[in-house]
Amino acid sequence: MKAAIDPDPYPAQLKALTRDATVRLITRVRRNAPALGQHADQWMRALAGDAPPERYFLHPRAFPAVLLPWFLETAIHRQPSRAFQRDVVYSTVAGYYFVRLIDDLMDGEPVAPPVVPLLIVLHAEFEQTYHRYFPAGHAFWDVLARSSYQAAETASRDAGQRRITREHFLASSARKVAGAKIPIAAVCYRYDKSDLVASWSAFVDLLGRWHQMLNDMLGWSRDLQRETPTYFLSEAVARAGPGGSIAEWVVSDGYEWGMGQLAPWMTDLMAAARELQSPALVTYLDGRDRALLATWEKLHGEMDSLRRLAHSLKAAGARASAAGVELGDPTPDGDGGKRHAG
Repeated sequence: MKAAIDPDPYPAQLKALTRDATVRLITRVRRNAPALGQHADQWMRALAGDAPPERYFLHPRAFPAVLLPWFLETAIHRQPSRAFQRDVVYSTVAGYYFVRLIDDLMDGEPVAPPVVPLLIVLHAEFEQTYHRYFPAGHAFWDVLARSSYQAAETASRDAGQRRITREHFLASSARKVAGAKIPIAAVCYRYDKSDLVASWSAFVDLLGRWHQMLNDMLGWSRDLQRETPTYFLSEAVARAGPGGSIAEWVVSDGYEWGMGQLAPWMTDLMAAARELQSPALVTYLDGRDRALLATWEKLHGEMDSLRRLAHSLKAAGARASAAGVELGDPTPDGDGGKRHAG
């Protein structure tokens, strides 16, 4: 079953900037490191499902890494500066690719060896883009360092985890998107609005929690097959019991349990967005919520037949039955299955 597609929240101008950022990045890599550039181009396109690379960032269900700084600047300045946003988006794209490549390596995904040195370039492009805006010693660099350490510490702690508890999930899901706080801080400091860094960063934490849970629900069978531990799967194992079918629990109780987690978190997000006085952010969240509820209503209508399917497949075991009852995710294989966003 395919989930309902969220309404497209990305303004045309931001889409163009994101497209330009991916072209700018691959052009620079090809010019300065031709062999690496060829492999990087193939890797970037593969993340977007062989579509143009910008789709990886602009899919309605992707983590809104380039959208949040745009909303913030709109709230501060009404009309975002194209020149400044051009660099913010470019740095964010490079940073997001940097994290994704680390994720792939840590998760044991097949990464072609010639692509690995791209990490050096991505980190350089991500960081040096801000040098023209913030001199050495500026408070912005403290945010960048703090967010980087948070993301790195979380990735290190998660490595080798076999069971994710609720406490662990609540603590780590926010840190996994810590990198998204860096462009937020850049916009705040650009306009001398350092007082907004904490509140917008807190919003990123809340969104990271909601986004991670939704990803875990959408990709549970893929995660099961890849033996990637998630909070949702950990609950499935515990609640299905010894010898129980994970697929059966997901269909009979799991989706409803997950929706029960997401609903109050969305309430928290909407309240936080209103406090940030960003109508565009409220509209974005409303669109995400409506799309998810539409998916849930459709799934509810099919639940009886899915339950019967899960029961009939129970004898075959959870692994054999997983693919038949998954809530479909139209996101390119890049974003939907990753543990770290930002």
